[in-house]
Amino acid sequence: MALDPIKVLADYAEADCTVQFWIADAPAVEFKSLSAAVSYAKDHGGRWQEIEITVHLPREDIVYATEKVHRLIDALKIPGDRQRR
Repeated sequence: MALDPIKVLADYAEADCTVQFWIADAPAVEFKSLSAAVSYAKDHGGRWQEIEITVHLPREDIVYATEKVHRLIDALKIPGDRQRR
């Protein structure tokens, strides 16, 4: 199934998430929304590192690994950012 990053960010706007960089001894960091997790990943070099974001749902977890995290970072719109044309 193809990833629609805009839909995913909207669907999990209020889901608990964790960000884990694939670096030895790097702790997982918890967030209350996927957009907050993606923003953290973006601000901490997640666009250039191996990373995963896990969305914690009542019956299952959804894990987005490096390539999909990069696509989520690219799709994330931060208030005040201007779109490039």
